[in-house]
Amino acid sequence: MKFKLWLIILLFSASKLSAQTKFISSDTASYFKLMFVGDVSLTKEVLEVSYSERKQQYDFQYLFHYIRPVLNLADLVVGNVENTYGIKKDYLKNELNAAPEEFAVALKYAGFNLLMNANRTAIAQESDSWKQNRDFLESLHITQIGSFENEEDRYRRNPSIIEKNGLKVAFLNYFYGIPYYPELKPLVNGFQEDVVERDIVLAKNRGADYIIVYMNWGSEYELDANATQKKIGDFCIQAGANLVVGTHPHVVQEASVKNVKNAKGIHQTVIAYSLGDFISTTSAPLQNGACILELILKKSKASGLTSIADLSYIPTYTAMYQEGEFLRYAIMPVSQVEKANLNVPIDNTEKRWMSSAAEKVRYKFKGQIDEIEYELDDEIIDDVAEVLSITRRPLNEGKDFTLGINNHLLQGLSEFMGEKEEIANKPIVYEGIVYKIQFLSLRREIPIDLDFYKHLKGYEVYFQDEYYNYVIGNFRNLKQANDFCLDVKRNGHKYAYVVAFENGVPKK
Repeated sequence: MKFKLWLIILLFSASKLSAQTKFISSDTASYFKLMFVGDVSLTKEVLEVSYSERKQQYDFQYLFHYIRPVLNLADLVVGNVENTYGIKKDYLKNELNAAPEEFAVALKYAGFNLLMNANRTAIAQESDSWKQNRDFLESLHITQIGSFENEEDRYRRNPSIIEKNGLKVAFLNYFYGIPYYPELKPLVNGFQEDVVERDIVLAKNRGADYIIVYMNWGSEYELDANATQKKIGDFCIQAGANLVVGTHPHVVQEASVKNVKNAKGIHQTVIAYSLGDFISTTSAPLQNGACILELILKKSKASGLTSIADLSYIPTYTAMYQEGEFLRYAIMPVSQVEKANLNVPIDNTEKRWMSSAAEKVRYKFKGQIDEIEYELDDEIIDDVAEVLSITRRPLNEGKDFTLGINNHLLQGLSEFMGEKEEIANKPIVYEGIVYKIQFLSLRREIPIDLDFYKHLKGYEVYFQDEYYNYVIGNFRNLKQANDFCLDVKRNGHKYAYVVAFENGVPKK
């Protein structure tokens, strides 16, 4: 498995590439790339088809199979979730919207690392179950905001300020429909104007360069923002927020992008009233369309000012398809399906619904926000799936993660790529011909979690043609090597193949 093709394609495939070559962190500016979606809650339909009788467990990884390469390219991926995890087994049976823990794990590998929680599910939770839920998400390196243990916890973690590449971005999350009520446990951020004003001032006092407000608001399935949403959105902007993102209407609504003048000059403000349901399995296909909002922030190292370097969106669609005897759902990047870049298992009728739903999204953002696409193919999709399965860590969980839109992959894979280094695991040299099974190839050597992947114990690494190649086994007999290779493939490494070594050197 090689990353080379993925590098070449994605480094040069952004639709606005000529205007984006400047989005590379340098001595003069730093960049912070964020992606936002609406609701990412588990649906009953996905739950019902995601249980494996053979494994006796749930598996939701397939749901994000086609969209993970895109989400994993952001520094930060944000969404609204109305689920609890593993607290009760009666999944989705009551207001707690309990989901299997495997669903949260799938969100992690999809790239999500910040989830909004000022919503009805948080209100329904008891304090103990809320703590259990928060601790579980934190164990996955996912931060949850919008609800808090108590007033002290709220003061400490609200606003939530996330710093990347020297930019500090503050996040606030409110639920319109309840007042701010500090005695509530867990404490849920209800929308109240004086509270919002104080929180935004606090964000500025704590050094925020950019302030984002997520609002749970609006009426379900209303195609346009209502007067209340517009009033609240304008209030948040006037109070000092730079971006307002809406959730709850379940469909994509319009956006408002305006230039505002203040003492520091002219800056752009954005209100995206609703990004739709990122996971949607309604019987009305046109409602299954949504989008990813992509924001790249730039901070000048000379002036210290932060501005929007790029603002774009990516239409998505939750498609339904048949896999053998099983029904499946998958979130797909619409443009790549429309261009036939991906060999997706959906019929022509579903493809037509997908394009029709995407056209509604495009109409809503026309004249306000431009569409952007990242070209994908089946090899890229499968490569990402295998790397995630081996490393057990999303690509955007690296320690030193910096992004520009045209170099995002090069830097986003900083944990896997780099200068040639001495190989720590040099293979044992055997005289004569020996056959090994090569199951992985990366641009940078990284250790495999052998506590989890026990079947890979004893693996070796050799360096060739700018790749670190992972092999396992030593066979004198080719048939035995081929039989073992089949076992390796059955364990999830479908690109595994046999390599012949002569005197410790791979034969070409």
